[in-house]
Amino acid sequence: MASAKDLRKRISSVKNTQQTTKAMKMVSAAKLRRAQEAIQNQRPYAKRIAELFKMVSVMPELAECSPLIRRDRAADAGKKRLLLVLITSDRGLCAGFNTNIIKRSISWLKEHESEYGYVELGFVGRKAYEFFKIRKVNMGPYVEEAGGKVSFAKAKKLAGIVIEKFLSGHVDEVKFAFNEFKNAISQKVQIENFLPFWEESLDMQAGLEAKKPAESVADAGGILENAALYLLKPGPRAILDDLLTRHFNVQAYRMLLESQAGEHGARMSAMDNATNNAEEMIRLLTLQYNKQRQAGITKELLEIIAGTESQKQEK
Repeated sequence: MASAKDLRKRISSVKNTQQTTKAMKMVSAAKLRRAQEAIQNQRPYAKRIAELFKMVSVMPELAECSPLIRRDRAADAGKKRLLLVLITSDRGLCAGFNTNIIKRSISWLKEHESEYGYVELGFVGRKAYEFFKIRKVNMGPYVEEAGGKVSFAKAKKLAGIVIEKFLSGHVDEVKFAFNEFKNAISQKVQIENFLPFWEESLDMQAGLEAKKPAESVADAGGILENAALYLLKPGPRAILDDLLTRHFNVQAYRMLLESQAGEHGARMSAMDNATNNAEEMIRLLTLQYNKQRQAGITKELLEIIAGTESQKQEK
């Protein structure tokens, strides 16, 4: 059994830990508010640029005009080359934020093993990179975490790296695995297609509701009819190229923002639980210390009484 001195040291140590976790919780809460504002400000832009992109991309004269766009999913099963980019953090203390991405990616790759002949893993953030670098996997590009604040320049750099690997023919598909922010205590791991661009993925990336095939065909027809009312300068092809660049940069930016907000939410929740657990541990240790101290006082009183009675009997 620990002595009273040891218990006092443990109580003091747990109190110091509690102060640290409480401070980390407050810092994460402040960062989470800023991250939420960034997501809310970015989503309308992503939705609008997706609508413009869809209007231009469905024009017949632009069919098969860019290697980044594919309208036919047909491919030789088991021969495609995949780049899966995992977005994690550089730091821990955020509960299962990083672990969930790693586990979900491994299970997804096992489920789709027959579809790909070659799989390469890319990384944003240190946690997933350190996990896979000691395992027998094909290591792809590694980009340091976005840091304290996600910027559009960092997202543009990330999009440029994966687009270059796709255009060079090194891979046939690029997907991202990241935590989609739901609320402060909930994140959902998403594995989302990035390249090549398929029309049906547009609604999901823009945050729109999925539509049935018939509805999509009807919408496309309406867009083509309305497109005749517009005069496009410098031309549909130039506009499409610009929208393509903007679209992929914006989607990379969105995923980084989602991941950043999810990380702050997970860390805030984890630090809140740690603070509450520390409070409970302090209570139990204090109770144990008081019991032990009371037992010690009782023992000393008994010894005094026994000594007094012994002196009385000697007299």
